[in-house]
Amino acid sequence: MWRLRSLIAISHFSAAIFASPHPQASTTPCVETDSNIGASDTVVTLASTVTATATVIVTSSVTSSSSATTTGPLTTPTSWLTVTASRIASPIHLLPMNAAGYRFYLGGDTVSYCPAEVEEVGGCPPGNQTVLSLCAMGAVVPGGQYLYVTPSGEVGYTQAHSSLMPEGSLQCPFTYSKAPGATIGRLDLRAFGASGLIACPTYGGAWQVFANLKNITAPRGNTSQCLGFDPLALDTPDIGAWQYT
Repeated sequence: MWRLRSLIAISHFSAAIFASPHPQASTTPCVETDSNIGASDTVVTLASTVTATATVIVTSSVTSSSSATTTGPLTTPTSWLTVTASRIASPIHLLPMNAAGYRFYLGGDTVSYCPAEVEEVGGCPPGNQTVLSLCAMGAVVPGGQYLYVTPSGEVGYTQAHSSLMPEGSLQCPFTYSKAPGATIGRLDLRAFGASGLIACPTYGGAWQVFANLKNITAPRGNTSQCLGFDPLALDTPDIGAWQYT
């Protein structure tokens, strides 16, 4: 009889523990009274074991869930960006990516414009730095200036007051990634099956930026002179120009 009572008590105690989402050990365990002292000892011992087991299961589950929740990389910039090339031991290392002639270059100067009437009232941004987002230039001009990549790999931006771009071009060519807590992000470009960005030397000393495609037309005609690079993206709080030209 004492064995039957022990099993009934254990069954009831186990059901109570696992039915609760937050099992807690009782400071006063329920003991099935019996004239046989051995039966009481059996119930207390087994009930304590079940309580400890339930606590371990719940604790392990919470710990596992907590450790599985991690913060992934940031994929949308929280501000405007400037871009600098990184390729150690190369002529393009740490050159800024600048806008000029509706294309992008490593090195050279940013080319921009601001109307005289805006300049007279002090409304012109500095205009000497290329600022962008994933889809547009950091320009004040009404209507904006939008980024694109052509099927032949040229990376460019639209003229002010116009949305025209070369046939077959894709808008918003860049993707972005920044690790949690990092101060510098990274751009990438995968449009048309490209594997990042490359820069090819021009006759003017700057390096034109292209999507890394096999069918690009290098300014000097020799793609073997082109160099791949990491586009480091740095946050900047302000737009860069009235418009880029």
